[in-house]
Amino acid sequence: MERRTAIKIVALSAFSATVSPSSDAAFLWSPDAYQLRFFTQAENQLLDQLMEIIIPADAHSPGAHAAKVSLFADWMVSTSHEAVQAKWRENLRAFRQAAAHSSPVDALAEAASHESRPRTALDHFFVDLKQMTVNGYYTSAIGIHQDLQYQGNTYLAAFPGCTKKVVRSQA
Repeated sequence: MERRTAIKIVALSAFSATVSPSSDAAFLWSPDAYQLRFFTQAENQLLDQLMEIIIPADAHSPGAHAAKVSLFADWMVSTSHEAVQAKWRENLRAFRQAAAHSSPVDALAEAASHESRPRTALDHFFVDLKQMTVNGYYTSAIGIHQDLQYQGNTYLAAFPGCTKKVVRSQA
């Protein structure tokens, strides 16, 4: 048996004893049969709508709605500190109020226009919302496989585009 194989077996057996099938380990998160833990149904619907505006479906791949990114946000916020949870709840309430004077699209566009230099709580909320959307989307099966077209650990006979020669140290 190779040394690497033995190390993998030992590491996986030690790890499997500490992780149960219902664990909240990030790599075990799945939107299948997920139940909301923090956001209300109305808050989740608003998040879903806003996240789809940030990463909409197009001809290349489905958007944030299909990837169920709002459920990822619920899971992440539900496992966060109370201060983070309170901030998300307050920001959603404030966003809903701002959108009542125009529309969710207009309120989001206004907050996004100050993304590089957020001034208000809603501007800061947009930055957090966008980051959560991107994180959720690109860790989903849709984001990874359909949008990025990641093929997994596949052998490449050549590395087109890589022109740098790798020199290994003899140390």
